[in-house]
Amino acid sequence: MAEKRSENMENNSADDAVPGRIDQVLCQPCSSKGKQTEANVFCSICDEFQCMDCSNIHKTYAFMKNHKLVDAKDIKEKPISFDMKGLDQCDQHHKDLEFFCEDENQLCCSTCAIVDHRKCHSVVEIQTIAGRSLSTRSELKVKLQEVKEKAETVIKYTKSSKERLNKDVKEVTVKIRQMRDNVMKMFDDFEVSVAKDAESFKTETLNKLSKKQSDSEKHVADATISLETIDNVHQKGTPSQQFILEHRMTKEVDELGSNVDKECQRLETVIVSFDFEETLKMPPLPVSDYVPGQLTIKCSISEDVKHIAPVDPIVKFTKITSTDLKQTGDDVKEPLYSGLDFLPDGKLVAVDNQNKKCLLYNEKLEKVGSYQLSYMPK
Repeated sequence: MAEKRSENMENNSADDAVPGRIDQVLCQPCSSKGKQTEANVFCSICDEFQCMDCSNIHKTYAFMKNHKLVDAKDIKEKPISFDMKGLDQCDQHHKDLEFFCEDENQLCCSTCAIVDHRKCHSVVEIQTIAGRSLSTRSELKVKLQEVKEKAETVIKYTKSSKERLNKDVKEVTVKIRQMRDNVMKMFDDFEVSVAKDAESFKTETLNKLSKKQSDSEKHVADATISLETIDNVHQKGTPSQQFILEHRMTKEVDELGSNVDKECQRLETVIVSFDFEETLKMPPLPVSDYVPGQLTIKCSISEDVKHIAPVDPIVKFTKITSTDLKQTGDDVKEPLYSGLDFLPDGKLVAVDNQNKKCLLYNEKLEKVGSYQLSYMPK
């Protein structure tokens, strides 16, 4: 309760007027210069309280003669103006926009009116023509409403496109993973099949090689024994024994040599390898050359929003030069150009798909070089 009484007493003392006291309003231009001068008039266009000396400027310039000056005593306080957030300020001079040049259809501050539009025939105060803007305001509101609706439409379809884009990109990844799983299963099955065939071949071949090795090892053993027998008889036997051994060993050596010769003639080199067919191309070629499938990326305008999309300008093409594709001596087939592009120096690079060539042409379509490719380009 004490706080409320104190507050009421303070409010009453502030609101009560002291008899005989006169409120003094100061001149704003003088106050900005540090002088305390009583204001005599208020200019609604300048939006300032001014003393008599400062208000005399209205008599100096013709464009200020229509300013309405009111006795400062009739206005207790400066009228409150709406904050235009800088829209009523001149972009160049940062002063209030007070005039309108009808010749150049441009808003002007006092400096603009004096410096830039002094030669114009019709520079009027905005206050005098402000009432004409009622129809313009309605047109602006209609246009802004249309702009707002179009912008909202763009936001709607943009959100829809973003959602569709995210969904499509995820589906691409899912499809590729599914394809990868199918390919991996195909390779797993293929690996089992090839490994089975290779293992069967290995077993059969190892049996043959083992028999050949065993036979040859027996031949080596027989030859070794015969060599030892010959050495022993030569060292310890009589001449008659040596003669008999040589006679009998000749037939055995001839038979053993014949068997070994047959084995040497039937020697085989066994090689097991696996090669992919040319239809399955592997790196370092571009991924598009050896992975099936194609990523399609395109943008299209919905029928519902085509009316707000700008119309593309009409483009006319003019033929500058041309050339006939003829089969030359080193061409296997008739040329078929499946790709064209321009190099940084202006030369045209063309891909002849049929003859596996990359060719270079100058600006006159004269061939200046070629490069033979090892594969058929896509």
